[in-house]
Amino acid sequence: MLSQMGAGGYRSDPTLIVGGVGGLLVWLIGGCIAGPVTEEFIVRGFLFRGWSESSLGPIGAIFLTSAVWALYHTQYDWFGRAIIFAFGLVLGHLRWTSKSTWTTVVAHSACNTFILFTLGRYI
Repeated sequence: MLSQMGAGGYRSDPTLIVGGVGGLLVWLIGGCIAGPVTEEFIVRGFLFRGWSESSLGPIGAIFLTSAVWALYHTQYDWFGRAIIFAFGLVLGHLRWTSKSTWTTVVAHSACNTFILFTLGRYI
């Protein structure tokens, strides 16, 4: 199992290589646009808004939404989820201070796009 772990705690899977322009387009649309939009509006749109107005307050909501979001990413090991949790804290802070879910969508999308091209899955 340890030999299958890649950068950032991601489990390597040869089927995840894009392998062409069509595959790259699918990864860009799904992983860099649709995924971030969906996740951010559910986690930092719906959940954060509700929990921040509860007794948890904004700080508690940031921690709880980050934990939920990290646990949702089951394709990663615990180290990878810890990194996602930390990024979730950053996104939660952005959501709170900007009062906009679109800010987190753009940041999440930019991060996923950067990771896609730096991991070389587009080969």
